[in-house]
Amino acid sequence: MQSITTAVQDSMTIWGSQESLGEIKKIYGPTLTDQEFSIFMNIGKATNLNPFLREIWAVKYDAKSAASIFIGRDGYRKVAQSHPEYDYHVVDSVYENDQFSRENDEVKHSYSLTNRGSLVGAYCSVKRKNSSKPCFVFVKAQEYNTGKSVWAQKPETMIKKVAEAQGLRMAFQSLFAGTYDESETWKEKSITVEPSTGEILESSPVPQKDLIAAWDKFAKNRYGSTLSDVDSLNFLRIALNTHFSKESISELTPEESATFIKKCKLA
Repeated sequence: MQSITTAVQDSMTIWGSQESLGEIKKIYGPTLTDQEFSIFMNIGKATNLNPFLREIWAVKYDAKSAASIFIGRDGYRKVAQSHPEYDYHVVDSVYENDQFSRENDEVKHSYSLTNRGSLVGAYCSVKRKNSSKPCFVFVKAQEYNTGKSVWAQKPETMIKKVAEAQGLRMAFQSLFAGTYDESETWKEKSITVEPSTGEILESSPVPQKDLIAAWDKFAKNRYGSTLSDVDSLNFLRIALNTHFSKESISELTPEESATFIKKCKLA
């Protein structure tokens, strides 16, 4: 019988061994339904990623929520670069003083290493051998930067991870569909509300803190002060889906945003 130590060294063996699958189910997917674990297993087989090396993992927080499947940035790279149709990909950050343009699918980007100004975002361009044009994505820093934890310390690194994950996922959709990189958070547009009542005061965009602060306070009270940003984000997704059938705060209407804050305060 094969040991798990051996399986760790061979991703192909992991997904083909009943012993290894049992260990994966026990360690990484004890709360997953049979269908969810089957999806997780099929993505693992298709990508040949190793859960014991945390190249791929699944998260499910309660019985009502659907499991989320995550692939690390290095996992996306590993799979894409081993694909026979992979040609190349480029990822870089863009600052306000950079010279950046994209015309006819051609990216032109130049900059000085000093005085680049504020971080605007990042892009990823992925070229497949069987395609005449590269896949291109551009992500804005303001839509993802939470201003906390690693985002506060290394915003450029994080926004580049988001862009790279999205670019590689777009180029190889058949392999990566339904997966996410843990850096893919968002920065929500919100409304101004009266803090004590949740009454809508105006509908113009305000800083993210109005809705996020309410959620952070609720999450720490409910799940403990040691809750990680990634876990908090996943709990937030569950709450939004359960109560509003939405995936992100940016999708909430002004009325729903007010209700969201009230629920956080009353819970």
